[in-house]
Amino acid sequence: MGTLDKLGNWPFASLMATIIVFVGVGVFCGTLYRALQIIIINVMEGLFQFTVTWLSVVQIVFIVIAVVMALFSIVLLVFGFLATGATRQNVYSGKRCIMGGQVSAGFFMMMSFLLSLVWIVIVGLATIPVFLYIMLGSICNQEVYNNNYQTVNYCFELKHYGIYRNSTYPFLGVAPPGRDAICNPVELRVLCDRFAEAGPLFCTALAGAACIIVGMILFMSILSANYTRIKISKELTDYRNAVDMEEIDLHSNGKGILDQTYDKSSYR
Repeated sequence: MGTLDKLGNWPFASLMATIIVFVGVGVFCGTLYRALQIIIINVMEGLFQFTVTWLSVVQIVFIVIAVVMALFSIVLLVFGFLATGATRQNVYSGKRCIMGGQVSAGFFMMMSFLLSLVWIVIVGLATIPVFLYIMLGSICNQEVYNNNYQTVNYCFELKHYGIYRNSTYPFLGVAPPGRDAICNPVELRVLCDRFAEAGPLFCTALAGAACIIVGMILFMSILSANYTRIKISKELTDYRNAVDMEEIDLHSNGKGILDQTYDKSSYR
């Protein structure tokens, strides 16, 4: 029985959700960081010879969001421990504690919902490089890999994908750095190899972001259940207090009646 009671204090659902979120965060951060490093360093700087600043910013922002997500899941796990089994009865026993537990559960549900929306947006953004990978893979297969070096007659131009070099350089009288297109067959093969290396990483990052959303949905259902349990604890506490007051009243009335009977018998 002691072992079963201890197991009853473990929030297994919160543990499962935390593991899912941690796996998603680890996969998302690792694969996205490596994929963007390939695009930024090997492709943009190595082949096109100029830097796209906003890609580095996106890399940092996404990783920061993922780390915050991992820390938030730890907070939800701690709350799960407090709201499970006998721990809930010990922690949320008074009216103020119960009210604080309900407010905390409601706040965490709202934050989980907002973060889920954020990650849905991130999943939508993560699908863009996946579609580009599929499209560029088809181009590389048809125009580069299926042809010999001598027969390759294709130029990969960045402007076809909405990427332009800094337009302020001509106004300064300086030519913009880098180049907009790659036509050399050897460089085209290197470019396609880098796309083939980064593409699966972007796909894996997308799967990691989807895992985080699954974990957050699981957390929202757990928080909803904990909110209900804490609310029931409040009702049970009120009921126990009412029963205790009735017992005290009955005890006081019974003692008063006995005292009156004793007084009357003594008078006689």
